[in-house]
Amino acid sequence: MAYSLNLQDHVSFDIQAAPPEILVPDGLAFQWILNGKASAFVAANATRRVVDAWIDKQIELLKTWDPNRIAFALISFSAPDCVVTPYVRHRLNDSVKLTEHIRVLSCTIIARSAIGTPVMLVSNFVNNIIRRNGSQNMVFYKHDDGVRWLQRRIAEGEFVNRTSTEKL
Repeated sequence: MAYSLNLQDHVSFDIQAAPPEILVPDGLAFQWILNGKASAFVAANATRRVVDAWIDKQIELLKTWDPNRIAFALISFSAPDCVVTPYVRHRLNDSVKLTEHIRVLSCTIIARSAIGTPVMLVSNFVNNIIRRNGSQNMVFYKHDDGVRWLQRRIAEGEFVNRTSTEKL
C-alpha cells in the first residue's frame, strides 16, 4: 500500500485542509492546513527529486512571504523511506537563507526509529541557525501532536510583534 500524501489521512481530527497539491507523484504533496494559515509538506521518500521539489516550493513561498506575518509550517518525514542524506542538509541551506527576515514556526514529524534520529540532528542544526529572529522548528513523532502545536502557535498570534525600538 502506498504512503498517503494527504496529511488529513495521518491526523485523527479535522485540520481544515485544502486538497493536496501533488508535487512529485508517490513522493511529495503540499497543502494549506488550518484554514490556510499553515503550509504542510508530506513526503513518502527522500529522493533528490522529492527534496528538490520540497525546497523549491519552500523557496517559492518564502520569496513572496510578508515579513510581518509568521510563517507556520508542518513537514512530515515519517514515512519509512524518508532518510536524511547529505543532499537534504545541503538543500536545506538554500531555504534557511531566506528566513533571515521571516519568522518561521515549524514542526517536523518523524518516525520513532533509528532512521528518525538523523532528522532530529538536522532539526537541531536548523534551529541553531534560525533562532536569531524567533524562528523555531519542533520535532514530533505523531502528526496530531505537531498539528496541535501549530494550532497553539497560531492562536498566540499570526503577526510579528514588533517593538517600538526595532528597526522595520
